[in-house]
Amino acid sequence: MADTIDVRDLPEDDVQFLERWVERLRTKARRERRQPDKTEKKEGPVFAVWPLGVKGKLTREEIYDYL
Repeated sequence: MADTIDVRDLPEDDVQFLERWVERLRTKARRERRQPDKTEKKEGPVFAVWPLGVKGKLTREEIYDYL
């Protein structure tokens, strides 16, 4: 892998453009190394789920109807 690029005959503004472009590529490569693979499943907290699946508001009479 080359550590230098020959920009001898290029105008100064093109050289500066190349420098900014290379820095952007380095930043992108660093960011991709830090981020985990998107296909991996992230494990988070597991919350308890009520198995009856009641949705909406219940009155006290509806909750204690069996008494």
